[in-house]
Order: sequence, then C-alpha cells, then structure tokens
Amino acid sequence: MGCVISLIMTFATHQFTEINRAKATRNEDGSRQLATAVWKCDDYDLNVTFRPISNKLICPTTWLASWFARRSTNDQTKPLWQRNSRKKIASYEYLSKAVHMIMKGADVQAKNSVTSIRKSSITKSIEQRASQQEVDRAFRRKEGAGTVVVHYDMNLNDRLRETLINFE
Repeated sequence: MGCVISLIMTFATHQFTEINRAKATRNEDGSRQLATAVWKCDDYDLNVTFRPISNKLICPTTWLASWFARRSTNDQTKPLWQRNSRKKIASYEYLSKAVHMIMKGADVQAKNSVTSIRKSSITKSIEQRASQQEVDRAFRRKEGAGTVVVHYDMNLNDRLRETLINFE
C-alpha cells in the first residue's frame, strides 16, 4: 500500500487527500486510470492515466496491478484503500504511516513529511530541464495559470514521467 501511494505521489503529484479518495480502473491497453476529485480553489474531477514505463520496479501500473491482485474478487469494487482486516477504508493516518515506512526503508530522514515526495518530484523535473510551463501543467501548481491547472490534460506528460525514473 505504501509503495503504491508513494508512486502515485511521485508520478502524478496528487495531494495526500486526493489519493485517499481516488478510485482506480484498468484500461484495455494495460494502463491504469486514477480518478479523484480536487477540492481546492475550483472543485473539479481529475483523471490521470498511468501507462507502463520501462523500469518495472517503479512502474505505477505494475504496483497498482499487484495491489489489486492481493485483493479478493469481492473487494475489487470497493474503495481503493479498503482494509480487509478491519472492513473499512484506511484513514489518512494509516496511509501516512504506510508511506512513512517506505520512506524509512529508503533512508529518508524522519523529519521529512509525506509532501516532500511531491516536492522532490517537482524539483527533479526542473533539474531535468523541464520548462516552467511543463512543470505547471504536469503538477497542477497553484502558481500556474488557473485555466492550465484545471483544464490541461495531465496524461500528455509522459516525457516528464520518463525523466523521473532515471536515478542519477
């Protein structure tokens, strides 16, 4: 669970609350679509499509597929973060602890918050020579133009996502 959330935060830079209320579906071409609602400034629905990438260790579609494979057939229609052991949806605190366990395993200092994943993803994109316009569009930055934040199709940012998988 923590790996899936961390990858969603890295590649789509959703806020934690947006991930908690997200629903995921599998597309015919092997991609996964994540649907959520953004309740900040202008309320709007957001759909992000994750396509398979070359590095399977950090491929969001691979991790989402394994997350669904662990769930029983009856649980496939339930919310994405349904906890079978307690028969309820995982709380923000539970999800945060799962992400912190992943961060600890990656030797990230404990003082860093979960939102540091989003920040580092944006920083890495800038370091990889992404333009300011690409960053605003890809990460729905509040400082960007309002129409771009709400209406731009995030699914067209495969080039930025591919640069994020390069570890240097």
